[in-house]
Amino acid sequence: MTLSEIKKLAKGGESETLEFKSTTSQIKKACETICGFLNHQGGMVLVGVNDQGNFLGQMVSDNTRQEIAHEFAKFEPAVRVEVKYFSLGNDKQVIALKVKPGEHKPYVYDGRPYDRLETTTKRMPHVRYDQLITKRAQLNHSWETFEAEKYTLASLDEDLILGIVRKAVEIKRLPESALRQDIPSVLERLNLLNEGRLNNAAVVLFAKNLLPQYPQCQLKMARFKGNNRKEFLDSNIVYGNIFDLLEEAIKFVRRHLPVAAKIVDGQLERVETPLIPFNAVREAMINALCHKNYAFHGGSIGLAIYDETMEIFNDGGLLPQVTLEKIKLGCSKLRNPIIAEVLFKGDLIEKWGRGIQEIFSMCVDAGVPEPEFLADEYDFKVVFKFPTSLKPPVINLESDAPSVSGSLLTRRQEQVIQILEKTNDVKASQIMEMLQEKTTERTLRKDLTALKKQGFINSRGHAKTAVWFLMK
Repeated sequence: MTLSEIKKLAKGGESETLEFKSTTSQIKKACETICGFLNHQGGMVLVGVNDQGNFLGQMVSDNTRQEIAHEFAKFEPAVRVEVKYFSLGNDKQVIALKVKPGEHKPYVYDGRPYDRLETTTKRMPHVRYDQLITKRAQLNHSWETFEAEKYTLASLDEDLILGIVRKAVEIKRLPESALRQDIPSVLERLNLLNEGRLNNAAVVLFAKNLLPQYPQCQLKMARFKGNNRKEFLDSNIVYGNIFDLLEEAIKFVRRHLPVAAKIVDGQLERVETPLIPFNAVREAMINALCHKNYAFHGGSIGLAIYDETMEIFNDGGLLPQVTLEKIKLGCSKLRNPIIAEVLFKGDLIEKWGRGIQEIFSMCVDAGVPEPEFLADEYDFKVVFKFPTSLKPPVINLESDAPSVSGSLLTRRQEQVIQILEKTNDVKASQIMEMLQEKTTERTLRKDLTALKKQGFINSRGHAKTAVWFLMK
């Protein structure tokens, strides 16, 4: 759109889809109007134009742009506002802020919903807000069934599909005849293919590549130092189908949660006890993946590990008429019924509505603190509380023989010791190749330094040429 087209449009004055603001000192009012446009039929706000439609313009600096971006961050759900700057030739500009009708109504700005009526922006009535919330939930249900554009059968992981079918037949959630069906027939049986066209659920479950069409199939993972998010010790962001994300999450948890091991009389193998039951963590992650709001393209699954707690969270908040108390009692209202059905047949969901109860019982049986569940209409979070802190023990470097009694090693550190038990004088690069759980060179060197300080291992040489060996 050009400046002349904007001026021609403005001649008609303000309307249901057009509003004028003199300067960005009115940016908050402009954003209220944008919120109303999102909840109605879209529209545009022209900043630098007075009520009479005169193009006065204003000076635009970096601070101006930052102020606009800061206010846009107050929209929920997140929105994309098209911003264009038109020079008037006198060091002043008119700013056009344009949005399409929102796909996930109702939208709120700074915590409040607005609506557009004729040329007026008003606070949205509670009744209309509740109606739109219900429709949004219904929209997410139907999102699974929408056709997946640009995806074909070749886009899916055939081995993964067949693996789920075999498991479903084994536990008798599919008949044996499913093993003799071709992939299209299996997908039709699972409600993932309709008239030869894949739906969104099929992509989320089985696609080999999710970008750029499905950025919401994202998992953010981080190990933070301390109990806040100020400093990372490790982090990663991955994209993939539900099964890929589940696997990556469990790998990350195993890499960072210590496992205590002991030898039990009469058993050849040692007994390992993780800080938090891995089955409970897996159940929480499956719940997050199953109930996520995939219709929101800006969302993701989160896994955050701190010294005292671990959080698993997603943007699949509570559905209408569902409370956290009802969920704890076994209430089941599925956001993604097609996805849930496939996970059920593949034995990832034992019984609908029992996920939270299972997580509770696993933690109680393991003798660890009960997890905490937090939820609202936008987010759902599970907080696991560690029975002991992950903060490394203080090592007495002045002692000739550092005490390591009571210290907990991570699974990866145990693997390093096992490698050096078999082969001494090994370079760090060689250790990396032999590790079962892959990591970065920087993280491995931190592990080697920690084990050296605790007296488990030592090294000869300098930098990358150094070799590591086990202390006798």
